[in-house]
Amino acid sequence: MIEHIFIKNYKAFKKENIPLDRNTLLIGSNSSGKTTVLEALDLFFNNVLHYHYIIDKTKDVIVEIHINDNRYRKVYKAPRYNIDFSICIGDMFDINHIKYLYIPKIIDNPKLLNDILTINLTGKVSPEEQVNIFKVSDYIDGVIGNSNYKLFKTSSKYEMNIDDNVELNKEDYCRIVSNITYQHLIIGIDNYEDNFDIDALNKIIKYSYQTIFITNDKKIVKDYNYFVFALYKGNKIDDLDTIKKRLYKGFNKIYLLVEGKYDVNWFETALRLLNKDDKYTVIPCGGSGNIAYVEEQLIKEGFKTIVVMDGDTLKKGSLKRDVIEQYADVSYINNRFSLNLEYMPKKKHAFFKKFYVKDDVVKNVLSRWAKKNLTLQNEFVKELDIILTKGVV
Repeated sequence: MIEHIFIKNYKAFKKENIPLDRNTLLIGSNSSGKTTVLEALDLFFNNVLHYHYIIDKTKDVIVEIHINDNRYRKVYKAPRYNIDFSICIGDMFDINHIKYLYIPKIIDNPKLLNDILTINLTGKVSPEEQVNIFKVSDYIDGVIGNSNYKLFKTSSKYEMNIDDNVELNKEDYCRIVSNITYQHLIIGIDNYEDNFDIDALNKIIKYSYQTIFITNDKKIVKDYNYFVFALYKGNKIDDLDTIKKRLYKGFNKIYLLVEGKYDVNWFETALRLLNKDDKYTVIPCGGSGNIAYVEEQLIKEGFKTIVVMDGDTLKKGSLKRDVIEQYADVSYINNRFSLNLEYMPKKKHAFFKKFYVKDDVVKNVLSRWAKKNLTLQNEFVKELDIILTKGVV
């Protein structure tokens, strides 16, 4: 499963990290980058590059995914935008078995059917085929039987002569996609409700390896208990509209307003441990600077809210530590990042200064750690329990 995707210099994103789950619903205002996520995956897995999507034609396009905590980065080198194998990261052949099916808002039916045909006929590379593949190495250095050049990717393409006038309805699309037999398939569907019945969602995800949907339908967001990730533009009004897609009048839950996208796993996992996930919905507000505005607007409309911020904000009811990542296990941090911390630094800047990677990488890794490893004994869980008990409205 892809745990997060990093996109640089492509369409909506100069540079962005986006966490994903096994089933992810992407929401956001127009031009916030929802479709860019699906198209960046199409570039990574299927080499479908749209030249006019490149933001700066003098810089590389980069798409990186993390699977099982391993990095796989593809770099498309300017100005020709061919893959630069020398600066890619990860053994791509390790994930050659993972396939990606992108279904855009406007569907080309013959292409969709042929893409599915290719996926269903995917097979492993036989020893005989590998021998023939590695013969190319002989052409490079003249050494017979040389296999010093590792396989990067192998693929086959199957196409049927399908009538361009073939017509399919929502029921047809659901039946076709839900009956794909390939085990390691990631499906990305843009504007799900335009081409698929809402009630068919569970059929589609049942056997897929991972699903990523874009939706503007509040019923989907409300009725399906999947990971919902909101893409923000940095504009308070647009971002508030995105947040409101998760709010419902008469919905008997309290909205727990938190700072950012990496906080969500911490709070949702803690709520499950505390048996309070049926009482609260976690809403990331796109940064600490947005929370007061979001809270004010929601209260005006009659929604129940509780704000929980990091300790560096010095706000009443905030956490005790500067950042939520400081509640992670020190032993795990040392092992994961090759550090030698004896104790957790008390200040945010001192904490992040210890790492040799960017802050966003640390936040993302520790967000995934929290999802899998938080316990009732963790100080963050205990503090949250106290905050919620005192702040019940």
